[in-house]
Amino acid sequence: MRTDVSYRIISSYGILMIAIYRKLPKTNCGRCGVATCMAFALKVKNARALISDCPHVPADAAAGHPEAGPGPFSNVQQVADALEKEALALDFRITAEATGCRFATVNGSESIAVNMLNREYVFRKDGLFDGGLPCSDAWAKIIIFDYLRRMGTTSLTGDLITLGHFPHTASHVKAFQSNAEKKISDRFGKDLTGLKEHCSELGGIETAGRTKADLSCRFDLLPHIPCYLAFWQADEEFSADCKLLFDRSASNHIGIEYLAYLVEKFVEKLAEE
Repeated sequence: MRTDVSYRIISSYGILMIAIYRKLPKTNCGRCGVATCMAFALKVKNARALISDCPHVPADAAAGHPEAGPGPFSNVQQVADALEKEALALDFRITAEATGCRFATVNGSESIAVNMLNREYVFRKDGLFDGGLPCSDAWAKIIIFDYLRRMGTTSLTGDLITLGHFPHTASHVKAFQSNAEKKISDRFGKDLTGLKEHCSELGGIETAGRTKADLSCRFDLLPHIPCYLAFWQADEEFSADCKLLFDRSASNHIGIEYLAYLVEKFVEKLAEE
């Protein structure tokens, strides 16, 4: 289900995201304070950074960019608002059942409880709530509303692939995942015990035998979107290594660009000191 209005906004969002990314050096140097150029582009899109914060973008290019000036970037909120309208028009009971979420009715008011990154959000007719308060995170809204409205029908295939191997995935997503994996391997190195503790805190479940790794763990980023982490700790001969894998069905349940942002938040939480 997709209205013409939300489709135009989302399409515009994608085009502008690519426009920002193309102006960046794509070296993931980190001098802007963000690990990857993709993550920095997302911050610019979300009005959490200016494109001029990148030291490699020429001043004339930054000045001519529509996202370079001050003030909030409205398209992110526009996307959230458009997707919310679509989600509000859904049958809550059917949607909850289709998406693996929890439906409830309290005093005649329907709600859908969505578990995302081991945190429960509640969607009601008066909006999305986080911890009992109205959710102010536009990105959380976009991801949850997109997930709900798609009501993906594809069952888990058991075929695990990296983020960059989904159809029509932009090349920068591959670079993003590579850096996300490196952030985990650099953070934990030989600290397998520490990684296990962090995985447990995020709701990870060890999956012995799933991959031939020192640690294999499954996380449900959203109810029908599992993420598998395979980690090999450093030793005298090899550096630490990490792989993040997803069921091939994920693209039926959420937009891949949104999944990439969700993975970024997952890695940030996992690698917290």
